[in-house]
Amino acid sequence: MRRLQHDLTHRVGDLTIKASLLITFVSGIVALGSCGGGSVVPPTPPANPAPTIAAISPNSSDQGGAGFTLSVVGSNFVSGSTVLWRGSEMPTTLVSKALVTAEIPASAVNARGPDAVTVASPAPGGGTSGAIDFNVPCPIPATAPTATQTSAQVGAYYFDGWSGPLTNYHFQGLPLGPYQTRQPLSAWQDNSACAVEQQLATAHNFGIDFFVFDWYFNAEVIDPGENLNSALQITHGLPDRHGMRYAILYVDGSPFDVSPSDWTAAVNEWVGYMTDPAYLQINGMPAFFVINVGEMRQVFGTSAAVGSALQQLRAAAKAQGLAGVYVVGGFGTPDGTMGQESLDTGFLFAGQDGYDAVAFYNYPFAPTPVNGMLPFSTLVEAGQWTWNQAQLHSPVPFIPTAMAGWDPRPINETEPNTGDLMWYARSPQDAAGFVGSEIAWANSNPQLRPEASPTPPLVLIEAWNEFSEGSYILPTVGDGTSYGDALGAMLTAR
Repeated sequence: MRRLQHDLTHRVGDLTIKASLLITFVSGIVALGSCGGGSVVPPTPPANPAPTIAAISPNSSDQGGAGFTLSVVGSNFVSGSTVLWRGSEMPTTLVSKALVTAEIPASAVNARGPDAVTVASPAPGGGTSGAIDFNVPCPIPATAPTATQTSAQVGAYYFDGWSGPLTNYHFQGLPLGPYQTRQPLSAWQDNSACAVEQQLATAHNFGIDFFVFDWYFNAEVIDPGENLNSALQITHGLPDRHGMRYAILYVDGSPFDVSPSDWTAAVNEWVGYMTDPAYLQINGMPAFFVINVGEMRQVFGTSAAVGSALQQLRAAAKAQGLAGVYVVGGFGTPDGTMGQESLDTGFLFAGQDGYDAVAFYNYPFAPTPVNGMLPFSTLVEAGQWTWNQAQLHSPVPFIPTAMAGWDPRPINETEPNTGDLMWYARSPQDAAGFVGSEIAWANSNPQLRPEASPTPPLVLIEAWNEFSEGSYILPTVGDGTSYGDALGAMLTAR
């Protein structure tokens, strides 16, 4: 110690700084150990908040199912937060303070559950969240009497956009936003056999007879982590569809258009589904829906070319032993076939191009669009107007559509022509009553029915699960089964 003082005193020379002061300066920077010098005490890190969890996806599995990625939605997740499965740590990825994912091995679902899922965060602070149960085996509801209703053949459009990670576009504003109560009881994602089978059984118990699945060409072009045809493919592979039939809606429109050079490959894929005994038939032929007849004209160039393409589809089905294909066309903007003055152009296209019938997906316009909420009665009036346009202009049969709602605030989807963010108030009785109205309309217009009485009329609902656009009847955390229950009660009371 003295040698150090001696050396330092000589090194400062004429600066006249005393060695003791220099030692004080040095000891403030480095610890001098046996010389009794102090050390800098690092500040105490803030305590980690206690984690909480609000939802898991998926939330159930078939016993003996495959391994999967589990998403856990909650709050206060930090670096080092770990998903626990029955108290055992799983390989975990921190996505944000509100989302972690974990890789769950197949061995975790070999035995019957339920299995408790929690999240633990490290000290200081931290701790372990409350638990949410993961169900094994997959809970499928028993068949309800409503599944045998005969008031109508009720179909619901199924938007197949819920197979990707919870951070992708379609989940905007939902699990990680202000509209978390729209979470389906079958979990946010539908990319498992369990989730799809649950929905099939539940829909049939509400009196729904078939799903019309949105089908996309180049299904992963928007988000490589999401297969927009996943639920359709799962349904096709299920050994038990619980009485539900299904059909395909080809969603044409950039970037999903099937070009003339790709048409044959698409036709072969579609016909592969049509040979399934559970595939929906109309007049003894598999049904095939096209969302926009005007877009088909733009892609193929002429009415004759569209007609030829549809005939190729019918011929391919006949080559597989089917009676043909019953092609149902819809229409909308931006091709000018959907307007607020008249729908005559769209019906003209459908008749000229060889479609067997017309049906719409939706029509979320009001006579005078506004920013804000409108009464559900306004949506009903818009729907009834489209049906009456069929009376005036359709040269082919018409299948009416009733919307279950329209509320696109989660994705801030504004009206294309005005920029207004508009939505409609709704209740379970509103939605069920609207479907009842379309059944009555179909019965009152037998000349437009694709299948004559005594076959129950065909009607459509938009949609089973458009929960980012507020048009859904599947059971959710916020609404429970109220929308489906109201639908079933209406159908069995007729």
